[in-house]
Amino acid sequence: MFEDITVVSSAVSAFNNAALAGAAFFWNALLCSPLFLAAYLLGKSITAKTMIGKYVSMQNVSFWTVIITAIWVVLMGGNYGVLRDGVSLLPWVTAMVLFVSCVFVGIKTRGVKLPVWYGNRDVSRRRKWIINGLCAVVVLLVVALSDTLNWWGPLLQVAAVVLGIVIGRYTNRQMRTLPCSLIVMGATVTGLVMQPEYFRFAQLGNLTLLHLFWLLITGGMAIATLAVYLVNARERVHRSAYVKLKWLMRFVTLLCTVLFLLTEAVPVFLATMVMLFGLFGLSVWHAKSKKSDMAEGLFAWTVILFGILINVPTITIMGILLMTMKRSHLADAKFLL
Repeated sequence: MFEDITVVSSAVSAFNNAALAGAAFFWNALLCSPLFLAAYLLGKSITAKTMIGKYVSMQNVSFWTVIITAIWVVLMGGNYGVLRDGVSLLPWVTAMVLFVSCVFVGIKTRGVKLPVWYGNRDVSRRRKWIINGLCAVVVLLVVALSDTLNWWGPLLQVAAVVLGIVIGRYTNRQMRTLPCSLIVMGATVTGLVMQPEYFRFAQLGNLTLLHLFWLLITGGMAIATLAVYLVNARERVHRSAYVKLKWLMRFVTLLCTVLFLLTEAVPVFLATMVMLFGLFGLSVWHAKSKKSDMAEGLFAWTVILFGILINVPTITIMGILLMTMKRSHLADAKFLL
């Protein structure tokens, strides 16, 4: 009764019962709502009258979203025992997020020289390498300390970062901006579903309905963006067959959603996302046409929802500014449902 683990578990459980009164990410977003409202009301005029406008684009927002998400994964990943730590695949998910992020950033910064932190331009080349090497060691040390639950955890994370940077900067591989950023955000959302307590998203893995619905909405918006981006409007499916297939996929998607709300299982969540992609992709394939900037408009909403989900207002504001510059709105995507 008085063992250390029992006392600690009881204390954490008491805090958890109090925290269940509301989702922390929601209350943080509510506190930041004046800032979000100001960005929405003044975003168009600010981007039009200042130099910020030329930097607010889908490419730039994707680039910085990927960087901030990778930093968030490193800093917010927990180094304590979690409920499903013995059978968890989460270290591999976080390593994948860091690898894809580093490949993407490396590709986008091939023409940029490595940072050299020195004051005198006449510093010798050897000293430049030493300073750059020390900076790299500090960064890799922080990455290594993000996962120390197992002996191979730091090695896995460091290897993912180093391999990603090498492939991104020193090979001829290319990555499309929007799918890559959606993969990073989608993998992060999946990590929250796998072990929310690892990212301090919920204590002891307990999630409220608001947690679950926001996870579904964020994942669904990312899937809608991907479907609109990848699938072309062909008007191929016959009307009667389209209606029947659409209702069938709606029913299966609803069933998967209910099962996820009941089980909070990762396979069910992934199955729901697959069904949503089929539903949205079928709608786009059947349509006569789609707006050219619809994918970017949906992407802006994905960034907004994702920033709220992980408690990073900077990402949310970037999404709001991008949304104010697009002519495509959610009403244009109603046919997807």
